[in-house]
Amino acid sequence: MPFKEPFALGPFSVDPEGRLAPTAQDVPVGFSVRWRDRVIHANLARTGGEGGLLRMWSALGRIPSTASNPAARVASLELMRGLPGAIPADWKIGLSADHRPSMECATVLVLPITVANLVTELTAFLLDLAPVLDLIDESGAGPARLAS
Repeated sequence: MPFKEPFALGPFSVDPEGRLAPTAQDVPVGFSVRWRDRVIHANLARTGGEGGLLRMWSALGRIPSTASNPAARVASLELMRGLPGAIPADWKIGLSADHRPSMECATVLVLPITVANLVTELTAFLLDLAPVLDLIDESGAGPARLAS
């Protein structure tokens, strides 16, 4: 059912076809999802005209300490050195001071965007990230698990 005119819904403008666009220029609207024991952050920003930028990132785990698991630490650091060649060229990988590996990517979009297309972009990132998470988990650098 089309709407008669655009309206505001929180930080979004909704057009007559139900498509979303952030109302403020260069002020990202963010949200997070939980997937595979990690929090995946995303934000959508209007970049000018019909341009938009969807940025997605996550801390992927933690490199084990030498004291707790020296073999897993070595394996995790070797994996981190090799990851740049195994991920899409436009993705960024980082390692924070507290030894948490992170991954980030950004996608240029046309705004306004349907919720279905926004979810599709996020899902595509999660599916592309899955093999990276498998490698990180296998190396011992995955997310910390609570004792049961």
